[in-house]
Amino acid sequence: MFWVAAVCCVFAELAILRSLLFGRARAAEAKDSMGASRAAHASRPADIAWAVLPALGLALVLYLTWRAVDAPRDPSANVTHGDVTVGA
Repeated sequence: MFWVAAVCCVFAELAILRSLLFGRARAAEAKDSMGASRAAHASRPADIAWAVLPALGLALVLYLTWRAVDAPRDPSANVTHGDVTVGA
């Protein structure tokens, strides 16, 4: 389930970046660049940053989750009471 979620996040981020960089809004912006104000041009880097920052956050969560899943379990945490082992 973890890997399915990770792959879905990668595809979603790629779709967001693709639409931001190559979508219809980009073509309309290029067409209207002659009459556009300076504020419209300043929003492109901000849009890219707001698309890339969540991707970096998801990559960090993926790394930390992978590290936690693959971490060796501490065998000293198991407590044995007679025939019952707690913590295994």
